[in-house]
Amino acid sequence: MALARRTIDAGAVGLLLAGACAGNQAPAAGLALEPRFVAVHNALAAMGLAQVGPIQEGMLREGQETRVNLSLPAGCVAVVALGGEGMRDLDATLLDSHGTPLAHDTTIEPQAVLRPCLEASDEYVLLLKAAAGGGPWTTATWAGGLTGGKGTAASAPEANGTCSAPIPLTPGSVSGSTTRGGHENAGSCGTSDSRELAYELDVSSRERVGIDVEARFDSVLYVRKDDCTDPNAEVACNDDYASDRTRSRVDRVLDPGKYFVFVDGYGQESGAFKMKVTLTDVAAIADMCAKAPPLPVGVVQTASTAGLADDAQATCGGGAEGADAVWRAEVTARSRVRFVEHSDEVTPVVHVRRVCADEQSEVACGEAGASSGDAAVTALMDPGTYAVFADAHDRDSVGRYSLLFETAPAAGSGTGGDACADAVPIVPAPSGSVAGDTFAARDDVSASCGGAGAPDVVYRLDVPRQSRLAAALDGEESPHVLAAWRRCGDRSTEVACGRSIDEIVAPGSYFIAVDGASPDAFGRFTLNWTLRDLAGQATACATAPTLADGARVSGSTVGAGDKFATSCSSADASGPDRVFKFVLARRSNVHLALTAGAFDAAIALRRTCADAASTAGAPELVCESEPDANHRSVIERSLEAGSYWVVVDGQSANDQGPFALDFKVLP
Repeated sequence: MALARRTIDAGAVGLLLAGACAGNQAPAAGLALEPRFVAVHNALAAMGLAQVGPIQEGMLREGQETRVNLSLPAGCVAVVALGGEGMRDLDATLLDSHGTPLAHDTTIEPQAVLRPCLEASDEYVLLLKAAAGGGPWTTATWAGGLTGGKGTAASAPEANGTCSAPIPLTPGSVSGSTTRGGHENAGSCGTSDSRELAYELDVSSRERVGIDVEARFDSVLYVRKDDCTDPNAEVACNDDYASDRTRSRVDRVLDPGKYFVFVDGYGQESGAFKMKVTLTDVAAIADMCAKAPPLPVGVVQTASTAGLADDAQATCGGGAEGADAVWRAEVTARSRVRFVEHSDEVTPVVHVRRVCADEQSEVACGEAGASSGDAAVTALMDPGTYAVFADAHDRDSVGRYSLLFETAPAAGSGTGGDACADAVPIVPAPSGSVAGDTFAARDDVSASCGGAGAPDVVYRLDVPRQSRLAAALDGEESPHVLAAWRRCGDRSTEVACGRSIDEIVAPGSYFIAVDGASPDAFGRFTLNWTLRDLAGQATACATAPTLADGARVSGSTVGAGDKFATSCSSADASGPDRVFKFVLARRSNVHLALTAGAFDAAIALRRTCADAASTAGAPELVCESEPDANHRSVIERSLEAGSYWVVVDGQSANDQGPFALDFKVLP
């Protein structure tokens, strides 16, 4: 197989071409006799080159490619392609008879020049592409000269693994040693004060490039694009692949261009290594879109993104830089639509476009869902065909996933608990949770803080005694609001409305609605609640022991019952608690220290002992649950004269045990 040898000065022919073309305009027709082409011909002839083969012409539309067959001799040649009027960027790649790229033009110009040195006479192919614009093109080849010496372009330096003379790199395996490398570069992923070797890799089309280094030292592998010496040109870096310090690997989809691959050492390490390079064609986003499989309604589809590329970015999920798979979803009428991607192998991101290859046409993006490993999109969508991308958050991550597509009428079709008369009963208990879904629900109620025109689900809670009711939502696919009434949907009896509920409620029946925050907000959720019986507070407050200045009280919360909620404990339910009282005759600074080594404890300072209906949550002044090295949680506060209460609590329902409480009035 004929191989290209880099022995021609990198700028000689290019400068001649630029100078010859300056100030000339191409005619609308072919260029064969156009002054610009004649000037190039004369300049190359003056260097001792002779034209090889015929002048060839054609037309290209923007994005179109053509292949030109060339019979080339062994030795150095110059292949020149000129674009006519309308051509803004003409791209050229020379392939050998096996289709292996030998040379590639990376400039953004209406002309291209390739300068390979060939080891054998053979049939070659010149691949031309109208990368920007379109119009006529002309190409011809010259051979001879360019061998160095007086009056000719100087030979390029022998490849030695530096940026000024990088080693050509092609698919396959190579061996080397960094002990003879330069000492000028470092990658972003590994501190390096060692020697490195630089390789040059020409990527002629969009391809997945795999580079695997196995070394006898702690290796670092990094890749730069276009500029070998610029650290900001880095496109990939890896150190300790698969936790193996001697191995580094880069596996990225790269666009066409010139890349520089560095094999470096961590710290001051260097030595021998083997490097394997693989190139795999990657379909363009337009091709992926054209082949997108249909996504059926209501049927879970399971697949993998292994072997796929990061073709589509998104507005959520950190840009969705993982490998992605595209599906085609048909929405037949204006509907509520839900897409749920689940994966245990990647961090899922699901996003939807109106036009598959146009990232500006994104209509929805989701990076979270009702459960761990879910990413969900819910929206009202008009009829049409949509592109749905099963994607991932982390760069280049791949893995198995499932994708579900659901629809419901725009006004809803009804579900359990959809109306007041169908309210779902909640069993009165100290705490609990219930999973719900407003996706198919109708709009039946609304409250002062929102919910008009949005689907809702209603629950009923019977409260036997005066209690503190706290409720909040978790795992929402769309934002909701909570509303509570004594009479369902009657705003005159509204108890609370907002993203959460925290109220003192009298005995009786209450209706709690989970309502969409907007008409297009619907989906799964988890409703968590606590119902704390306040009957025990009165007894505990009336019998609370009084703390004496400078004294320590020892006690235990075991079996004490959970009567108080402290803000620095669990939102669901705290543990058993004890309450104490102290009285200040004048404004003072106080010091409270809770020592509890056997359980996670919290200490709260309150201005009133019992919760009050008009000031739910307000009695607490401060709460502390972060112990120091001595297992002490400390509160220091300046207080006005009066009575105060101290609650010793467990941070969670199972936290209880012995404790010591120190109280001191500071001078």
